[in-house]
Amino acid sequence: MVHLIGVGNHIIQHDAHTTVQVVLDERAAFDTHVAELIATNDFALLVEEFGKEEGKKAHASGTTLQRLAKEKGIEHRFCDPNSIERKEQEIDNDNKRERFWLDQIKGCEDCNIMFVCGDKYFDSFAVKLIGAGFDVQCGRRAGRINVDDFLKGA
Repeated sequence: MVHLIGVGNHIIQHDAHTTVQVVLDERAAFDTHVAELIATNDFALLVEEFGKEEGKKAHASGTTLQRLAKEKGIEHRFCDPNSIERKEQEIDNDNKRERFWLDQIKGCEDCNIMFVCGDKYFDSFAVKLIGAGFDVQCGRRAGRINVDDFLKGA
């Protein structure tokens, strides 16, 4: 089973410094939600649409899923292709990108997985997961943090 969670902005997934209150609030809500799901489900794998390159660009030292996976002894995987993989595998659109994500969890069809992706991919990726033989539980879809929130210093 894949418990699919959608995020409106990846900034809530990681710990890069910010003083924008709406981001801090969304991060706290995301952290609490994910921790509750982990406490009440037997997840074998935590997967997220994010990667080391994105983390480095954002100046993040880690993600919520990474931290909780380590604390709970659960395997963690980043699933997004890096720039080299995108070039070598010609991943130039959302469909190819989602297929790459599927490859990252191939062979785990019988595992309980939490998968966090951008909300924009939620529906199309759920369809791909089902087509690949995964049972899907559609979870929370997070709110949106946009540029105006940063400009206003909300």
